[in-house]
Amino acid sequence: MVRLTLLVLAATFVASSSFTPRVFSHRRSSPLFEGGSMKVADAGVVDANVYNVNLEKAAATLTASVQVEKSAVRAPGVPFLDSKSKDYFVDDETFLVSRDGGLGLELLELAGGRDDGFGITIVENVVKGSNAEKAGILAGDSIASVGIPSPSFVFGSGEILADVRDCECRDFDATIAVLSSIPEDVDCIVVNLKRVRRWPKIQLRVEYPPSQCAEGVSNVKDIELFAGENLQRAMLNRGIILDDPGQGKCDFCGKNSCVVSVYGGRKLLNPMGLTEEKLMERNPRCRLSCKTTVGYNMAEGDVNVRVNLSQWSSKEEK
Repeated sequence: MVRLTLLVLAATFVASSSFTPRVFSHRRSSPLFEGGSMKVADAGVVDANVYNVNLEKAAATLTASVQVEKSAVRAPGVPFLDSKSKDYFVDDETFLVSRDGGLGLELLELAGGRDDGFGITIVENVVKGSNAEKAGILAGDSIASVGIPSPSFVFGSGEILADVRDCECRDFDATIAVLSSIPEDVDCIVVNLKRVRRWPKIQLRVEYPPSQCAEGVSNVKDIELFAGENLQRAMLNRGIILDDPGQGKCDFCGKNSCVVSVYGGRKLLNPMGLTEEKLMERNPRCRLSCKTTVGYNMAEGDVNVRVNLSQWSSKEEK
């Protein structure tokens, strides 16, 4: 039985292009089925779950976007879940979930009431001890699609399912309809979820040569970067001045200020490629900023670099 509780909610459904949703201020939840996951992270990669957000933050962050032009991953005009804030992103998770005894989920409709069934529905609660909890589904997740595995299906093998039923950006009724459409003799389902996560960040301390700074002006600038950003591009976008006429031009980017010296947080940078490794053989502390990614493997922390290296005097370098 579907439980209907009237409650005013803040609308989190934002449209673009020709997509104009009609938002209702009601809340609905329903206990459903139950699940098991076999997620394995690559060696050295930070567990992305440390950046998960709670139900309230997920509900406040999720919105629906529409892509105008066709891309390799999306058709034009079809709503997809997105983040309102650059500090958060919508990630993909996939779980193998048993149906024996039900999923054990309660759903919350954030937006809906449209004739076409589009809206936003998220998991409001995961029943303790349920299949959903065993699988790893969390409150705040949104079900994007449900797949029916073949008898020979091995979870994690990369096999593409022939029967996948989409419910991303659907209202409560449309989501329930998809979940209810699975034949009773199907023992388990592959649930594809959208999960809101916080972007991991790097606190970057940049040191200029004191000779390039006016008297009384600090030669240190602290900036914040997102994990995965290119070091050179990120510094330039945040106003760091890379100006080093005495340095040779980089073979990759053509700039004469590409080389930086890393004094802390080197483990938070991507490994050098073979060419960079050869170029920096005599300067093991240095990196080519155009070939450097911060927050490697989704890690966060502190990184210290010095820029415009040929402008540092031997006394200043100590």
